Amino acid sequence: MELTKYLVDNLENSREFTRHIINSLSLVDLKRVKRDLERHYTDNPETSYLMGHVERRLFPEQVEKVKKKPNATINQLLRDFKDEKSGLIAASRLELQKRFEYQSFEDQKRIIDAFMFRTTKHDVVWCSKYLLSDWFWRDIYFDSIVWYWEREMDNYPLLRVVCKYASDDYLKEKVQQFEEENEGVVEVKAYMLFLSRLAKDPNFVINKDRLRPFQYVCICSKTNRQVTQEEANTALLQVVLESLSEGLFFNKFRRKRDGTVVFRSGCMIEFALWTISKTGNTDVLIRFNEWVKEMCYKIENMQDADYDEIVEAVSRVLSE
Repeated sequence: MELTKYLVDNLENSREFTRHIINSLSLVDLKRVKRDLERHYTDNPETSYLMGHVERRLFPEQVEKVKKKPNATINQLLRDFKDEKSGLIAASRLELQKRFEYQSFEDQKRIIDAFMFRTTKHDVVWCSKYLLSDWFWRDIYFDSIVWYWEREMDNYPLLRVVCKYASDDYLKEKVQQFEEENEGVVEVKAYMLFLSRLAKDPNFVINKDRLRPFQYVCICSKTNRQVTQEEANTALLQVVLESLSEGLFFNKFRRKRDGTVVFRSGCMIEFALWTISKTGNTDVLIRFNEWVKEMCYKIENMQDADYDEIVEAVSRVLSE
């Protein structure tokens, strides 16, 4: 796994060097890398490059056969992909994926069908981004999607498909299961996505004890539920304190050349402000803006920024 992680991490900046490393591996190591890629990196589109080179090493005879048929039709590729004895499954898969976007809608549906009926994890995960479209979806695919997702609940491509097509009863059952587990085991992505859909029903009761303040406000903003000023304050306070506690203080308040200090919210605080704006809590946003101006003025006159003073000011202003 360490070798596979190294290859993936260095792929963006060292593609050629990565290819040389793959060429140096033994067959045992190649099989281990292939297995790791299929299990842990299927949602990373860049790893198809790695997979291609690994399979060329593992199945050189397939590459040679494909080279002899550069103009293979979609029909031929599909026949080779479905035939267990063809020796061309891996090569046909890569070629079908490469050509997919350029095919007619009917041929695209045939390719999706072939991949989903093979039901390997690699094929199902690859199809998941297309299955979000109702044009490609068939109810018969659901069991395969759920089977793999329930064994790897942090697989986001599969999770999105489950959240879109699962019944309310299935989602409620999973939400209840998450809430009965220890907090550290709860799959946060799945839990939040399922709540975002279920909470659109005004009769659905959200268990606030299982959510952090900002998570709860996010769910409410997505489902048009009312958020009190106190809840919005608490959520914003959580996000701001976490941003400052991560040692990012000097990245938030920056001194310009003329000596004035400006505040740069950054991605998380900006997202929190946008989320709270969707709940209609204008007073919370005004109070936060006034606090920012107050802190910029104080920092302009500081010799050294006092972190404890900043945290105390955040708590005081947002809780007033």
